[in-house]
Amino acid sequence: MAMIRKTRQREVLKQVLEEANRPLTPNEIHELAQQSYPAIGLRTVYRHLNELSDTMEIAGIDYPGLPVHYEKVDQKGSRPHLICRECRRVLALPIAEPQVPYPEVDGHEISGHEVLYYGVCKNCRGQ
Repeated sequence: MAMIRKTRQREVLKQVLEEANRPLTPNEIHELAQQSYPAIGLRTVYRHLNELSDTMEIAGIDYPGLPVHYEKVDQKGSRPHLICRECRRVLALPIAEPQVPYPEVDGHEISGHEVLYYGVCKNCRGQ
């Protein structure tokens, strides 16, 4: 694997994801990054997101019917997410992921899971 250079653009993207504290789409990341680095292009954002994913610094969350969202990898492990039925945002919930026993099913090897809740976020509820 080629060495990935530390660039200002890359650091801005990492800062955006850190400060957002929720999964963001590439377009949301691009818009927020432009506040600190106006010249950053969407293609550059995608390139850096791919590199940050390859180095496991961020993770892509891919739920059916939604664009891929990216979030900073938490050293504590994965977190449950909430999809707001009103604004369609994906939010990382500040709760522990429930322990789920992995069953043995027809010789399949299950090595992970994702906990996803649906509801209405506090912003849409006006709180």
